[in-house]
Amino acid sequence: METKEIRPGLVARRTGELLPARSFLGAFVVLYSLICFVGLAAEPPAASAGVQALAAEVRDKGWICYSARSTSGDWDLFLCRPGGSQVRNISRNPDYNDFSPQFSRNSSRLLYRRIPKAETIDNNRHGEQGELVISDSDGSASKVLGKPGEFTWASWSPDGNQIATLSIKGVFIIDLETMKVVRQLERKGFFQQLVWSPDGQWLCGVANSFGASWSVARMNAITGEGNAVNVVDCCTPDWFPESKSIIFSWRPPGQKSNNNYGWTQLWKATADGKSRELVYGEDGRHVYGGHVSPDGKYVLFTGNMEEDGDPAHGGGPMGLLRLADGPIIGGESKTLRALYPEAKSGPSLTLPAGFEPCWTYSELPGKPSSADKVSAAPLAAELHHRGWLVFSSTNAAGDWDLYAARPDGTERQALTDTREFHEAGARFSPDGFRLLYYRIPRTEAVDNNTYGTFELVIANGDGTQPDVFGKEFPWACWAPSGRQFACLTAKAIRIVDLATRQILREIPRNGIVEQLCWAPNGKRFVGTANGLGPYWNIGVLDVDTLKILAVSETERFNCTPDWCPDSERIVYARGIVPQQPGYAELWVANANGTDRHRLYAEKGMHIYGACSSPDQRYLLFTRSLEDLGKVPEIQMSVIRWPQGAPANDTVQPERLDLGHGWEPHWTPHHVLD
Repeated sequence: METKEIRPGLVARRTGELLPARSFLGAFVVLYSLICFVGLAAEPPAASAGVQALAAEVRDKGWICYSARSTSGDWDLFLCRPGGSQVRNISRNPDYNDFSPQFSRNSSRLLYRRIPKAETIDNNRHGEQGELVISDSDGSASKVLGKPGEFTWASWSPDGNQIATLSIKGVFIIDLETMKVVRQLERKGFFQQLVWSPDGQWLCGVANSFGASWSVARMNAITGEGNAVNVVDCCTPDWFPESKSIIFSWRPPGQKSNNNYGWTQLWKATADGKSRELVYGEDGRHVYGGHVSPDGKYVLFTGNMEEDGDPAHGGGPMGLLRLADGPIIGGESKTLRALYPEAKSGPSLTLPAGFEPCWTYSELPGKPSSADKVSAAPLAAELHHRGWLVFSSTNAAGDWDLYAARPDGTERQALTDTREFHEAGARFSPDGFRLLYYRIPRTEAVDNNTYGTFELVIANGDGTQPDVFGKEFPWACWAPSGRQFACLTAKAIRIVDLATRQILREIPRNGIVEQLCWAPNGKRFVGTANGLGPYWNIGVLDVDTLKILAVSETERFNCTPDWCPDSERIVYARGIVPQQPGYAELWVANANGTDRHRLYAEKGMHIYGACSSPDQRYLLFTRSLEDLGKVPEIQMSVIRWPQGAPANDTVQPERLDLGHGWEPHWTPHHVLD
């Protein structure tokens, strides 16, 4: 019998008590605790046509370069499209932290700094830390300029032949060919974040000589004369392309929020200091690193709860908005909205976590480099219109929210926006119109082995109208019809009617302990199981016969199974043998335990959370340095379904990296269009 619909009243026998779950060598626990921010939960935002239009508008407008934590734990330079797709590591230097990139005005080269991996990036000193490096704009042909502590706060001249540097001794203009000082100016109180204007006539930076500390100021690049642009608690200035206006961060005095300390906002001012206007603000988020697009129409920024941008940990998500849409206020931000009632709510794009981004409209950085010889552009083009992904990722405040994105990583948008909860384990219903997920108190650790034991929530596919079902429905998964769901209790698998919450049937779980998935044809369940061997195994339970079969090897750890659309194959993470070296790999097996083989492996990386595309042509998964994934560092990627010989960890397929995300799921339906 094909079990696609369970009639009320059919109740099977119950089985024994839950077997004790064993630790999976690291257990997918968040390794650091974030400061708890208690606030009112905002309504989850609906899918925004404006966000999608903005993403489509900027998708092919060149490249963004930024620094971010790599899966090896150091900071590297990354490229991505302005919509967030085609994320690519271009420095891959595990012994150093690479950060603060700047494209030359002709986009052919990069300036950035590097420090030993053991040293922490300091947002107030990053321009003077470590060594200055110059490279081609794709990250290749890198060359160290000078010793540690030399050429501090360096910035490109408009023609790319010189750099301006700022130190305690003054402002120095240096010829890059000879490395000779060609001009020197008194610094006149400037002490940080020097940037040369596109027209070459001015410098801007942070100064303490205009009657207040932490002012944003302008200096004539020839005479050295200066003026304040904005005073008190300002930083991270950068130029508009016309060289007449400056984007900068400012924490205006007199704010009552954040214990009367307030939040840093993104502002625009004329360079003569005569006028200013709000660009973006959000209660609960310090906004930094504003960078204007080459045509002056858009702005990039970063920000999170930490006042210094939090480079000591993982930085904050980058954002992108149209300047014409401003001023924009993010989130609920009741206090800020009361101050600026004319402000709008968006649209704005949420991009991967990054630090000090810069933007070029040139295609030069996108060409394959020596660090990354395989371009993922063809794969990205194939994927864009193939439905939507849902996944968990950290937000600017540090908790985990649900996000949606196109399968190529573009049009990333928040589906939830809560401060007192993490959201995890989202799954689209078969028709894509609904989501089930779990919400976890923010005070609890986000853990791959426990997230399904918290409160079940059912919402619309765009995250709206969440309905909290409670903690009585652990490890829930959708029925093929979408009118029911199954959950894994201590004594049985329960089939529950979605509309009435009535228990329709109970069947023995026979050792399945977590990560339950119902086959698309309704005939079988798969899950992570105890009792089939000494470690965790992938167990398939037949709905009719109630027999369970181990489809994975039983002499090692295995986890995170999911069905392929054909209901005959299962993708899963093949883990390690205890006390032996190795990394989790992506494997597939038939539901009867035959034809078990590797799909993807990567030296030095653990692969988890596999999900087949709805047409079974692609594979979505996560990659992490830590066993079972150090959750804050986990990244999503997609490849084509491998053809031919089993994959190995040395010959890599074309892979599209999608940025930070955990437990992704894929629907073919265009529910967010």
